[in-house]
Amino acid sequence: MSVKPRIHQIQALRALAASLVVLFHAKLSPGGFIGVDIFYVISGYLITGIIIKEIGNTGKFNYRAYYLRRAKRLLPASLSILALTAVFSWLVLPPTVRADLGRDVLAASLYVSNYLFAFWQNDYQNLNATPSPVIHYWSLAVEEQFYIFWPILIYSLWKIGKRRAVASGIIATTICSFVFSLYLTTANPIWAFYSLPTRAWELGLGALLLFTPDKISAKRMVHRTLLVWSGAVLLITSVFIFSERTAFPGLNALLPTLGSAILIAGISSWPPN
Repeated sequence: MSVKPRIHQIQALRALAASLVVLFHAKLSPGGFIGVDIFYVISGYLITGIIIKEIGNTGKFNYRAYYLRRAKRLLPASLSILALTAVFSWLVLPPTVRADLGRDVLAASLYVSNYLFAFWQNDYQNLNATPSPVIHYWSLAVEEQFYIFWPILIYSLWKIGKRRAVASGIIATTICSFVFSLYLTTANPIWAFYSLPTRAWELGLGALLLFTPDKISAKRMVHRTLLVWSGAVLLITSVFIFSERTAFPGLNALLPTLGSAILIAGISSWPPN
């Protein structure tokens, strides 16, 4: 399955994910935190496609150009919003929260806030207490960490055995991460929620979509359309049945991630605009 730039359906899926996260923070959708999982599947799909395309076309990978593109795309908006959030929070938040603001902003700016929020036991799924004003930066930190290490893994695998080795490596990484997620979701739920090793399988699931066939016979289009609708049902179900009491990610994260992967894989069978 190839990646095409600016696919309208993926933009729509991104908009849905962002809306769900906003609704979650507004306490209007207890299961809206699955928007993050939708983003992870999309990111795994798109970034892996970019990496494989460059390696396939040139036989090499320009790490410097890749990291510069990521920085130019993400840092200006991310750091600008972080600065505005810091100033506004300092002005309006009570002293008890303001005391930790500098620490949280520094962690967010260095893209390590996911681990520090886990260390500080700042439970994202239970924000009844006054949360950090930059709590939402944890998911961006996970993505940034993924962006740093993923091309190194992909290119190393490519040099070993090209596309077949890449596919095998992604499958192995995804399975190991999922198993670790299952374990840590029970053993230490907050660390499971925030850390890259327990979330990498969601990004890996998106990456694996690059290795599915592009073409499908006409007689199977009806079945593919039904599959797409089943992906939508998985997402809708996740939104309504999940809450702050849901063990996550672990096994429960399969619903939104598989739903997202199915929708991306079946983009050609989405209802017409």
